Amino acid sequence: MRFTSPSRRALGLAAASTIGMSTALLGVTGIASAAPTPTWTFNGSQGTVTVPDGICAIDVVAIGGAGGAASDGSPGDPGGRLEVEDVDVQPGDVLELYVGAAGGAGGTAGGTGGASTYADFAGSAGEDDGNGVFGGGGGSMTGIVVVDDEYGDYSIAEAFGGDGGGDGGGFGSGFQNYASADDGTYSQTATSTSAPSISGTGVACVADAPYLNYVTAGNGSATVGFVAPQSDNGIAITGYEVTTNNGSSWAPLTVVTDENGTSGTITGLTNETTYTVAVRAVGGTNNELKGAASQSQSVTPYVPLPAPTNVSVTTTTSRITVTWTAPAGQVKGYDVGVSYGQSGDQGCAITDPSVTTCTFFAPAGSDYTVGVRAIDMQDRPGLSATRPGVTVPGPVKPTAVPTQDNGDIVGPSGPISKITAGQTLTLQGSGYAPNSTVELLVFSSPVSLGTVVTDENGSFSVEVTVPANLANGTHHLVATGVDANGNVRNLVITVTVSGGVATLATTGFDAVPVAVGGGLVLLTGAGLLVGARRRSDA
Repeated sequence: MRFTSPSRRALGLAAASTIGMSTALLGVTGIASAAPTPTWTFNGSQGTVTVPDGICAIDVVAIGGAGGAASDGSPGDPGGRLEVEDVDVQPGDVLELYVGAAGGAGGTAGGTGGASTYADFAGSAGEDDGNGVFGGGGGSMTGIVVVDDEYGDYSIAEAFGGDGGGDGGGFGSGFQNYASADDGTYSQTATSTSAPSISGTGVACVADAPYLNYVTAGNGSATVGFVAPQSDNGIAITGYEVTTNNGSSWAPLTVVTDENGTSGTITGLTNETTYTVAVRAVGGTNNELKGAASQSQSVTPYVPLPAPTNVSVTTTTSRITVTWTAPAGQVKGYDVGVSYGQSGDQGCAITDPSVTTCTFFAPAGSDYTVGVRAIDMQDRPGLSATRPGVTVPGPVKPTAVPTQDNGDIVGPSGPISKITAGQTLTLQGSGYAPNSTVELLVFSSPVSLGTVVTDENGSFSVEVTVPANLANGTHHLVATGVDANGNVRNLVITVTVSGGVATLATTGFDAVPVAVGGGLVLLTGAGLLVGARRRSDA
């Protein structure tokens, strides 16, 4: 689950009076109501238990059976004591609980081994040491076994049984002086003279870690954007927390969630101080269930440069020109960006602070938003000045077959001279402005075949279907747009059509664009002007 690029989102141009997202816009959306925290306990008397919903780990205390005394009174070893936290389980797991038993005392024969209905946990019997002393039996192990019909049963927690007393003492089950668990934090060497037992407490599930998409600096603040956890593991998420010191402490984070993801603003930060930021989900009645933390990112708040003033936007065919007045302060350069709905890109990245104009190409369309912001001496963005409602016109449709410029409309294998009505073919052309709109037409009378956006090199490739009712005979295919200087560019080829009808059709081709690189990149963030920094000086 990967998501919006932090590097591109970090270039977002927000409203002229803000950096990032205003705290006045923040609210809690998409957060579930708190549910009671699941609780569950168990003990050895239950024999078999099933892990309930909402429990993803267990804390366990287990004591193994002690070894029996030898016939001469030599005591057996105590059983092991296991105290472990956060042993992983899953809701629905069937757990068999085995409580160990002490080994029998030696007498006229070796003591019996501690019994267990789980054969691997039983202790062994004592023996004659060769000098007439009979050893005590070894204690049996206490533990938990997960029933797994697919892969076979397996143990997840074991407290060993003590060895029997005397040189002929039986072996206690399990590794002596080693407490074993499948996971978690525990003591490995504890023993206990208490009676064998086992008990446990369920640990509620918590949400997976969010994915921290970006952290952008503001004036005494930082805005975080993240993707919600992939799974809440059955525990409803009731909110989020944020850390600015790499997890040493956490605080509630008010967030807003929309089609672009989830975001929130951290306030009260000190400018020019670097913070290590991460987020986590929380749940439970009092948000006591802390989810896994996201990966961290560093951010340094700062005072941004003011927004440029006197911003003016003019347009011609597939081209936008922006001019502005420099803001006060030390300016290193400018970023100029454009957005269209939820897509956006960078128009210019200017490294000369004396340059206050920018011209760049964009596909034809209406309701663009254009913005400009200054870059300070540390390469940090200032506040943005934006102009919404910008319309970029498309190519002017010629009324007659235009004069051909250098180059041809071709197919993947080269020139095209003959086509068949109803045929599907690919048309290609080059020499146009990058990221500009090209219109395809067929003459005798001009009929539009659709439009296509050029790639970063000013080329296009488009698949079309020749209308089945196109007239037989000679036709002209025209691709009209603008070149890299903004001048009209026309590619014209003459083709002979066969398999059609005897009169000229008034319908065109069905144009279906195919994938080409370099068009406007779809990004999140309606109203944000976003783009990778492609440095240019114009």
